Amino acid sequence: MNNCRLQFLLRKNTGKRYMAEYLTELSKLITNNKFKILNLEDSDVISKSIIDNHEKLLPKMDYWECRNILFTKKEILKGFITKIQLIYSDPVYMSIGYSNMCGLVMIKRISFFNSDFEFNDEHSGLIVLYDKNAINKLVIDFYEEECMFYYDLQLFGEQWLKCRE
Repeated sequence: MNNCRLQFLLRKNTGKRYMAEYLTELSKLITNNKFKILNLEDSDVISKSIIDNHEKLLPKMDYWECRNILFTKKEILKGFITKIQLIYSDPVYMSIGYSNMCGLVMIKRISFFNSDFEFNDEHSGLIVLYDKNAINKLVIDFYEEECMFYYDLQLFGEQWLKCRE
């Protein structure tokens, strides 16, 4: 058995151990249970596409970011989710801490993402939403600093960047 296949099987086995926690986190981050967990094979293909697109587009890629937003102030995040939904109604992929071991998640629409999630609803502090072409993405990075909770937002991709206006 080659090393890549062994690594894949170990990752898959680890994903089985974390699946209950993953489902718990997903149930808090996605409303209406309108999601599908992709198998690791499909997730790896999509992840490779995301990386390839990012590397290919990075030199000419524009992005927007907003830092140190109080975690309780979700209006900015909600506004972006609403604006993205108006211009993009296809399913989105979501990646969180357990996604690498359990599989990416496909959400029917970005509006099913629960922008009112609590700080401890996702263990890693990083949520990334991608369009189906893996070109546009919204990065939500949340963290604790000096006993205060914050989040940073980043938007990438020509289509979703229009939502900052």
